[in-house]
Amino acid sequence: MIGLAIESREYQNFIIEKISSLVKDNHSVILELDCGMGKRVMMYRLLTETFKEKKVIVFLQTHSSLEETVLYLEREYGGIEKLAAIKSGTNANYRKYIIENNRVILSLPTVFSNTLKKYPELAKDIEFIIINEVDQIIRRVSHRRVLCVPWNMLLPALENSKVIGMSGTLRDDHVVLDEDQLKIRNELKTLLDFIPRSATITIEDFMDTDIKEYIQDTEVLINPVKDEKTATIINTITEHIKLTREEIIKEVGETSPKDLAKLRKDFFNNLPLIAVETELVENLNSLLLLRKYVYSMPASSYRNYLFRYDFEKKETFDLPEISGKELEIVKIAKEYQKITVLCSFLSTVDSLASLLEKEGFEIFIVTGRIKNKGEIIEAFKKSEKQSALILSPVGERDLDLPQTEVIIVFDLVNSPKTVYQKMKRGRGGKVVLLFYEDTSEKQKVKGVVDKIAIRYPWSLIFHVNKNKK
Repeated sequence: MIGLAIESREYQNFIIEKISSLVKDNHSVILELDCGMGKRVMMYRLLTETFKEKKVIVFLQTHSSLEETVLYLEREYGGIEKLAAIKSGTNANYRKYIIENNRVILSLPTVFSNTLKKYPELAKDIEFIIINEVDQIIRRVSHRRVLCVPWNMLLPALENSKVIGMSGTLRDDHVVLDEDQLKIRNELKTLLDFIPRSATITIEDFMDTDIKEYIQDTEVLINPVKDEKTATIINTITEHIKLTREEIIKEVGETSPKDLAKLRKDFFNNLPLIAVETELVENLNSLLLLRKYVYSMPASSYRNYLFRYDFEKKETFDLPEISGKELEIVKIAKEYQKITVLCSFLSTVDSLASLLEKEGFEIFIVTGRIKNKGEIIEAFKKSEKQSALILSPVGERDLDLPQTEVIIVFDLVNSPKTVYQKMKRGRGGKVVLLFYEDTSEKQKVKGVVDKIAIRYPWSLIFHVNKNKK
């Protein structure tokens, strides 16, 4: 195969030169490279330029990412000699053979860790390891042990290898709980602590290059949804949450006054560290989960969850047949040829698929239940009909969707990074964030959006739909 020329981009050249310099000075490197900036191109260049005669392990975090990266590295720009992948289910002796007889090995962390347990001597020849999505080696909420399994064992086993960790973003926090206090840590600082002699390259470091020519702006519309029936349910649940929270604060004031100030300062993060009546805490968690379900699920699910959490015995509601968010998505969808909807729950995926199919849309669904994810995505991209791609959180991982005209986010999680990654799936274009007006979801969305605007200022343009009252 004749190698194709790689387009010369100043910011990528800057990164390659910077990594080469840091590695020569015996540093590992943590690289922040946002969605659409070419992590796979950078990986290819590192493997064929900077580390072209070195033995390298490339770690991917999911099976689908492993498969796609293997295909990319084999087929793009002439491929890479002595490249192989080790996979789960492969005989351990054969995995050992692959590692010993190839220069570049791609693997899932667990597979490689299990191989090293049987053949620890294999680690001594590994000169570099490249970790894709390096932020995922950190536990988001942890009790003492900060790194995910098997990274708590894998990094020490590969202590003589230099690390190149890549991530789309490195600007979130994570929570560490110990016996007497809570720590909110910056994920980048944690990575620097656990990857010895590591230096960072962040987007700010190469903002003066040609990077702005390749950043595609994403227009984000913050879209309130008027639905009085759903809002009544949410607000009633929220009132019960407030009352339960006050009961907990009152109990702590009586039984453990020294913890009261800590609880008032950061209620939800400090609550797990304080001794509180189990029934009260369980009731609070049930209410929070129920409210999340109402934010995130179709109206057809409301009754089941209200009964499941013993809530309709406390209140009587006039339940809507179809939620305001579902109706809003149908309305928005009619304005476009190709839309993508991101949902948190399978019931929402199924309900929206049914509603949009009735409107004449060709429906494409990708969830954790789907095995032929790549084929479905390609069919959506090629479809000439008015089409809707509906994704669950598992289904949306590792996806680029530049063909979609608008991405609609049915409900937001509390992680700014996760929401930002959802916004960037379309590589520019439009994103619509839905929330129920006149409810606590408005504050939730505002809090997440404010953090995103501060942490990721380079490619998002926010608008509030002021036509909604």
